Amino acid sequence: MANSYQLQTLARALDVLELLERTSKPMSLTEIAEVLGEATAIVYRILHTLENRGYLYRRPEDKRYSYTGRSTGAGAVSRAVDLLLAAAENVPGGAPAEQLARRVGLDSRVTEEILIPLREKGWVQQEEDSDQWHLSHTVMALSRPFLNSDDVLLRIRPLMERLHVDTGETVSLFHRAGDSQVVTSVLPSPHPVRYALDMGSTLPLYLGAAGKAMMAFLPESEVEALIKNHQITALTRYVPKTGALRKELKTIRRRGYAISNGERVEGASAAAVPVLREDGYPVAVLGLMMPSFRTSDGALHGLGERLVKELNLLRIPPVQPQSSCSNAN
Repeated sequence: MANSYQLQTLARALDVLELLERTSKPMSLTEIAEVLGEATAIVYRILHTLENRGYLYRRPEDKRYSYTGRSTGAGAVSRAVDLLLAAAENVPGGAPAEQLARRVGLDSRVTEEILIPLREKGWVQQEEDSDQWHLSHTVMALSRPFLNSDDVLLRIRPLMERLHVDTGETVSLFHRAGDSQVVTSVLPSPHPVRYALDMGSTLPLYLGAAGKAMMAFLPESEVEALIKNHQITALTRYVPKTGALRKELKTIRRRGYAISNGERVEGASAAAVPVLREDGYPVAVLGLMMPSFRTSDGALHGLGERLVKELNLLRIPPVQPQSSCSNAN
């Protein structure tokens, strides 16, 4: 009987932690009890225990509870990453802990408790005699080994530079990161009016020429998992639809390149081609991006065909396009 009661209490304590972990604002004892449908006295004992163990923090001004982020699993790591991303949004000026806390939905004291070990590890910096927190240059150490050892980038870079001179448009290299596309190298257009995604920009795979050029050459099982497991949402007036996306991916695979208009950035157009391994799996994507007023669908198809030919000359063949499909879409 005692063991059963202990298990029930443990289960309710986990319910409390899960509730506060997914809640962006601190909650009162009464609110927590109401949500859980549990007696206030029982919830109070649970909260008191969790607070003493450092899992919860009770604000002295209003007695509301928030999750500290203390965890041996993904919880603490997730909050630390959220804070690093929030700090990255405020480069180079930095931001006070309170601002970062609001950005990630944490209590200010909890935020500082997470920032302190990040500071000790060198990932963030705090101005002397100030509450301004900055992302540290140490974070560059994470990308340096990757970029220095990226054989694709080393082999593609000369072509990127040549395309940059010949077209006068932004040339970018993309890599896949889970269900996203990440800009890993970029040469911005010299034109006064231009579009260029910053290096490190992360966007959904299903939007834009680069993402769809990557998706089109993934195994069908991976493509279906990406489509079914994620809500397809829009970033511009362009509204992606799963049926049209599946059809377009088949067309892209046949001709060897993708084009897009206003999918990731309003008023921007792009052409992109995948860089494939010998087994046909896409390891990167090479793309050209420009204002829509400076191009046309016909010109974009021409750029796509050129990218295919240029990669073939480098002996990094993306695919042999079928001539009958070269004017599709």
